[in-house]
Amino acid sequence: MSPLEIVALLALTGYAIHKQTRKHEIVGAHRFTLAVVYALVGIGLGGFLLPTTGVAVALLVTSVALSAAVGIARGRLTRLWTEDGRTFAQGTALTVSLFLGLVAAKFALGTAAYFLHVEFDGGFGEVLVMIAIMVAVQAEIVWRRAQRLVQGQRDQTQASIVSRGLR
Repeated sequence: MSPLEIVALLALTGYAIHKQTRKHEIVGAHRFTLAVVYALVGIGLGGFLLPTTGVAVALLVTSVALSAAVGIARGRLTRLWTEDGRTFAQGTALTVSLFLGLVAAKFALGTAAYFLHVEFDGGFGEVLVMIAIMVAVQAEIVWRRAQRLVQGQRDQTQASIVSRGLR
């Protein structure tokens, strides 16, 4: 990775951590925006070369699976609540740690490939695409959890109205 790519990755990682630790409203139409940005920057600026050997394919599949697994965990662990009829989310120290762990694991896979002399271009672009996969999976899970939370509150309100005989 070039020094510019490292700086860009650090900036995008810092931005992601900032976004994760801030309260934000869940808006379904915008849930994949951050994932799309990461994917486009990763492919556009960093490039993404398809693997040419079986071991490189295995490393890529491992990276994708790890990204999806971390996205699932983060989606389930993100804090959700409602205020004034709107649903909000905020990451926790654990979800931030999982994110940083994914980035570290991706670098570890690339380093292992380098020392094992495996042709595996797991550079800047691929790291960002793996983050994009994680963010997309997480966004979908958080969205679905938010929908269930809102529906549960509607059901409680409806049950309350019926039990009071107001209906």
